[in-house]
Amino acid sequence: MTKANVWNLAFARTAAIHLKRMSSTAESEVQYIFSISGEPIAFRQSLGKHPGVVFLPGLMSNMEGTKATALERYCREIGHSYVRFDYRGHGMSGGKSEECTIGMRKEDVLTILDNVAKGPQILVGSSLGGWVMLLVAMARPGQIKGLLGVASAVDFLCRHYDRLPDSSKKDVESTGKWVIPSQYSPNEPYVLDLNVIQEARKYILPEGEVYPVHCPVRLIHGMQDKDVPYQVSLELVKRLASSDVRVTLIKDGTHRLSDELNVQLLTGTLGCLIKHLNL
Repeated sequence: MTKANVWNLAFARTAAIHLKRMSSTAESEVQYIFSISGEPIAFRQSLGKHPGVVFLPGLMSNMEGTKATALERYCREIGHSYVRFDYRGHGMSGGKSEECTIGMRKEDVLTILDNVAKGPQILVGSSLGGWVMLLVAMARPGQIKGLLGVASAVDFLCRHYDRLPDSSKKDVESTGKWVIPSQYSPNEPYVLDLNVIQEARKYILPEGEVYPVHCPVRLIHGMQDKDVPYQVSLELVKRLASSDVRVTLIKDGTHRLSDELNVQLLTGTLGCLIKHLNL
């Protein structure tokens, strides 16, 4: 059976119930909603108070990561609603990961906000998700009440690509594929279509302009981050319209920040932000 047939069978069974309410099991169940282009978006939802929390994964991450699951447990403990999901082409969602553009990621979050995570929300963006959360906050200023970025990779794809030697860029342009080695999965490099890089440039804010984001923003970044330098978060502070922005730097922190102590810092920061909003 082909992958397409497997998807068709799975979604034929779930299409009628993809927005049903969650049961009170220890872990929220997987549900599906359909993207603008028709691919299924997998998500897990826990119901609770507002503001709700939506987790935005990084470049090739999915909703089953350490931070995503830890935040769900925390939100259940404090009684707030929570949604984690997979972008198109990632995890249990349909599509191809190498074709998932910044614009598609933004669309997927908006689909979740408009159909699943209704009402006031806090977005928690990890790595590339930290860039996407800014774009979403600008598109839904009335709904997004706060942002929490972890190693926010603002303009990351373009920054990383532009640092490549000319010979490597020529290879990418000739093949149409950018193969990115991963220190986390040495035998499974990331692969992106050249179109993903070209499309990402549309979302780069011109130098001197600020992101018209006015809600409270909290940023956490490791100073030993070799993927996204912590200076990216410091630059972002200057480019946010909000006056309520706080940055936490972790001297020995690397990119993922998914060990126990840093996860505690993440959940604690989210808890303080929720109390600060006092909705």
